[in-house]
Amino acid sequence: MRLIKKIMRLSYLLIRAEHGKIGIVKAALEKFEEITEVHEVFGRYDIIAKVQTFSGKEFKKFIQNKMRITEGIKSIEPIFVAEGMSD
Repeated sequence: MRLIKKIMRLSYLLIRAEHGKIGIVKAALEKFEEITEVHEVFGRYDIIAKVQTFSGKEFKKFIQNKMRITEGIKSIEPIFVAEGMSD
């Protein structure tokens, strides 16, 4: 039996929220198992979220099925960590 080692793929989401909805967005993001950290920030973006998935396919599914339907999100810009990228 071959043991397969799964490596977590780390990425960050730079999120712009609709006016007055930062708290709603932040609370929703904190409920997603793929998101391990959420921070409200100042500047071009309102929130930075740390995301861990096992593959690019899983990341895409997460964005399509959870992030895009989250109330109050105006835009999302993903940043992928270079270390550990293989698929």
